[in-house]
Amino acid sequence: MLVRPMLLLNFFVVLVMLSIGLRVSGGELLDVMRNRALFTRILVANCILIPGLGFLLVKIFPLTPDASVGILLLAAIPGTPIALQFTRMAKRRLAFAAAVTFVLSVVSIAITPLAVEVMPQTAQRSERPMLNLAVSIVLYIAAPLWVGLWMAGRAPKIAPRLVLPLDIVATATFLFLMWETRLARREALHAVAGRGTILALFLLLVISMVIGWFTGGSDPESRRVLAISTGMRSVIVVLYVARFCFSRTNIYMIPIVYLSLMVPTNLLFHLAFTGWHKLRPTAPTA
Repeated sequence: MLVRPMLLLNFFVVLVMLSIGLRVSGGELLDVMRNRALFTRILVANCILIPGLGFLLVKIFPLTPDASVGILLLAAIPGTPIALQFTRMAKRRLAFAAAVTFVLSVVSIAITPLAVEVMPQTAQRSERPMLNLAVSIVLYIAAPLWVGLWMAGRAPKIAPRLVLPLDIVATATFLFLMWETRLARREALHAVAGRGTILALFLLLVISMVIGWFTGGSDPESRRVLAISTGMRSVIVVLYVARFCFSRTNIYMIPIVYLSLMVPTNLLFHLAFTGWHKLRPTAPTA
């Protein structure tokens, strides 16, 4: 059942990373990653503050054991390629959006086994989630980004012409992915309703976005990218870990519900940010 959506997701990520690579330079990416103060704040927000928030939420709400584990995994594991559907719209900060996605995806490799080890339920020991995660980052994030950078350097006149078609196909793929998963998301919403589970997930999402927003410093576009990237936890990795490490449980439903919440929430955030940015009066020039 999950094979087709996973193929769609991988195809979407490849298209978006290729498109970003065509529009930014390798030097821009390195400049972003050399900003140690900013990346330290990003890591603190995603690897310390958000996991702490998840721990607090499972203590406050009377959740089932499966819901508690699912929320703790979501809070602990950062980075998701789905964020690219929204962060790539920050045209002035494309290099930053690509770098954040890549770095958080790499961080998730180290975080995931640690998160599984400290869960309150015994996990089935398996190296497959870690191996597949590492391979996915190389194949679907790093490789197409590098190909785009290479094409932009070798064919500077042709590369810009490919951006719009790639963006159109990527958006269509993402919408089709949402359509393909509609029944699974609806079923999961009904299954986890009650005991404050959906409210806890929504608070995890919104507070994580707020933390990401203030992590971005004074630049509104950086704040926008980080609010989205921080709020959108790694639902795909959590779903994969739930399937392989916590089989015979309903933990897998928690990331599906989180996906149902984070896509419309980030769409509304994008529309509100764009509207505010257009309506905001420009500062007078001297």
